[in-house]
Formats: sequence, C-alpha cells, structure tokens
Amino acid sequence: MRPPALPSFAVIGLSMLLASSSAAFAQAPEPYVCMTRDFSKRIGYVSPVFKVAPAEAMKVNPAWNQVMTSQYGITALPYLSCQGPYPSDAVADSARTKFIENLRNTMKQQVNELSWTYGGAPAVKVAPPPPRQAAQAGVANSKGYCTQNLKGLFDCDCFAQAVLKHRLAHPEEWKTDRDGTRWVPDHDLHVGIPFRLDCTACLEDARLTAWARKTVSDGFGQQLMSKLITQAQVDRYSDCAAKGFVARYRANPYLDKYQAALNEARIACGNPRG
Repeated sequence: MRPPALPSFAVIGLSMLLASSSAAFAQAPEPYVCMTRDFSKRIGYVSPVFKVAPAEAMKVNPAWNQVMTSQYGITALPYLSCQGPYPSDAVADSARTKFIENLRNTMKQQVNELSWTYGGAPAVKVAPPPPRQAAQAGVANSKGYCTQNLKGLFDCDCFAQAVLKHRLAHPEEWKTDRDGTRWVPDHDLHVGIPFRLDCTACLEDARLTAWARKTVSDGFGQQLMSKLITQAQVDRYSDCAAKGFVARYRANPYLDKYQAALNEARIACGNPRG
C-alpha cells in the first residue's frame, strides 16, 4: 500500500525548509589568511586565520590592501594577498605558519603578526597537535635548515634528530602566543638566544676537519689570485686551524659556538704567511 500523500501546504513548507538549509550551508563562513611582504623593507605582514562568508569573499583583499597602504605604507601589493577559502582551519593555519617560518628562518626577515581580520571577525584558534606529533612534523624542516645553513658541518639527518630530541626534552621552551603553541625555530637555536642546542651527538672528527679546512682555505681565494700568499701556506694554515677547531668545538659543542671555535683556532695558528 502506498503511503498517503502529504498535503500541498506541507510539501511547500518542507521545500522551503530544505532550500533554507541548503542556502545556509552554502553560505557558511570559510577560513582565510592574509599575507603580504614589503620587499623594500624586507618585512612580512600576516593576519590570523579568520572566516568569511562566500558573499563577502571579494571584499577581503581590498580591505587588507587598504590597511597595508594606510597603516604600513605598502603600495606595491600582490593582487591576492588574502588566500582562501582553505578546506579547513588547520590547512589555513599551516599555510600561515609556513609563510612565517619561510621569512624568519630561511630569508631572515622580520614578520609582523597582526590582529586584523576582515570585518573584525574572531581569529580562529587552531589547537596544536600533541608535542611529539608536532615535533616529529618539524624533522623535515630541521633537515632543510641544516642543508641550507650548516651543510658540511653536520650530517643533516643527525642534526634533524638532535633538534627533535631537544624539543621533546625541553617542552618548557615551546612558545605560546595568541596563535597557539609552537616549538622554538631552528634559527633561534642556531643563534643561541635564548635557547641552545647541544650538538655532541652529531660531531664527527673527519667531517668537522674537512668543513673547517675548506672554510678556511676558501677564504684565501682572492689572496691566492693576487699572489699575496702561496698554496702551501694556505694548506699549512688550513690544516692547523682545522685541527684546533675540532678540539675547541668538542669542548663547547653548542650550535651557536662553532664559528667562535673556528675563529679561536685561526687566531691560535698565527700569521698564515708566517
């Protein structure tokens, strides 16, 4: 037996309810992030993650650009400084984090994290992953940082694992701000302010010696071309400095101390042309 048909007014009401629900779902706010670089001043600007209704999406970039121009004097702006909609808050937050880390760690530029959001929308807070998961996720970044900045001095896989172990052993060093909790960047550990990385596990005498010898020798390129020093003198001095470097760095094996160890070794070797 077929069920009785709904009255016409019920069908109309149900249709209106479904249409209203579909429209509300379609208009649900979606996550955006605004990111701009001032190339002349080497400064980046980034907003929090915030949500915008699709009907307002076209207004986000003009509003951000106006702030950049009126408050920060940036007139040459990318057409789409504000990116989105992202598929989730977490993806938007990841894009924001990568922008910040790329400027600070790779390009060594300042980043201003602004509180501005379109229309004053609440900043989206993305819960940080558990410490071990977050630290593990940073291993690839640490290896990349080593490859770019410490190549030859350490085995970069070893370096990345040393950073991971340091982060897991020192949760008190993790930073917490308005955007959540994150680990100390590799750059900060490299500088040694305020936290330091003990590199003992990654010290290999042969690697350290080769790095120091090449670093010192390469510094005499112009003098060799100008015949102000001989290759034999360079080789003798580089060998002396490399030997002294290994001993000095092993005595104080923090990431921020390798350059000081090399400088001290060079001074101890005296005049390279002597």
